[in-house]
Amino acid sequence: MMNAASHLGLQLRDADQYPLDVGTAWDRTPWDPADGIGPLGVRVAVFSVNEQETGYILIDGNNMEPGLRDTIRHRIVEQGHIDQAEIMTTDTHIVNTVEADNQVGSAIEDEQLICLIEELVEKARADCEPVKAGIAVERAAVTVFGNDRTETLASHANAVVAMGGAFAVSVTMAAVAVSVLIFLFA
Repeated sequence: MMNAASHLGLQLRDADQYPLDVGTAWDRTPWDPADGIGPLGVRVAVFSVNEQETGYILIDGNNMEPGLRDTIRHRIVEQGHIDQAEIMTTDTHIVNTVEADNQVGSAIEDEQLICLIEELVEKARADCEPVKAGIAVERAAVTVFGNDRTETLASHANAVVAMGGAFAVSVTMAAVAVSVLIFLFA
């Protein structure tokens, strides 16, 4: 993936470039985890490039009711709020403390959530200002727990279990011997 991104970056280097404006908005919302919305609420970022506005809507919840994402997208794009949109959830599990199935939209009315998102999109659009963007790449060496490490762990566990049986027998025999000595001399 890193190599593909590098290749794409080289291709984009020669592409036309335009100024970037970004605006953000956030609302904690009146809802709580019992309603399927976590404490981060709803966050919106609008990116404006060459007269095209794209919105990224992030809802602090775990998954979303089927069809709700498309309904939200349709409302904010088709009604002219912005040109493109992506609606995402944080996949937080704080909302699952109430029920295992507590998706965004299962406990609150779709219309309430959509109206809030529309307001936030407009606030983010009004907040747009020129920004500079950049990126840095750092590669980290990560050890993955693969087959070799699994075999090592299993062999250590087997050795402990094998020694554990002998140790248990030794402790039991020592306890019996101490009990016999106490019984004989007491």
